[in-house]
Amino acid sequence: MELRRGTALAGSAALALAAVLAAAAAVDGAAGWAGRDAPVARGLAAGPAHTLHTLPAWVPFGGVALGTHLFLKRTQQRDFGVEHELIHLRQQAAHPVWFWVSYLALPRWRLRWEAEAYAANARAGCPIDGDHGAADYLSGPAYLWPAGRAEAAAEIRRFR
Repeated sequence: MELRRGTALAGSAALALAAVLAAAAAVDGAAGWAGRDAPVARGLAAGPAHTLHTLPAWVPFGGVALGTHLFLKRTQQRDFGVEHELIHLRQQAAHPVWFWVSYLALPRWRLRWEAEAYAANARAGCPIDGDHGAADYLSGPAYLWPAGRAEAAAEIRRFR
């Protein structure tokens, strides 16, 4: 897999671009639906070239993946942060419409999509449990409380 470095996005350009790309991804095909629950991204196979863009520090989230573009804060541009977002790219490719509908509207599916991606963080040695673990973050306000901490931890472990 090739990862190109893009430009740093400043100001509202980062958020505007993310919104436009999200809308484009949501309409790019009707094949994505919830008929399968198997992990999409285990054993990340080499895919098309991806471009890494740097989000400004003030953006209220660490990263987003859209199309072949990864938008990450500089603090998230580590192997496991890039792998986390690549998992989302593969989820989006496998379920182009369902991913966005379910992620935005259905908390249990948001939990499922993120748990699969956070399993990459866990495989890299990031903690799942504890006050600063992935389950704590995933079960909190950043993801609009899709589940309790114990359920989030169990779901992450399902994909580990």
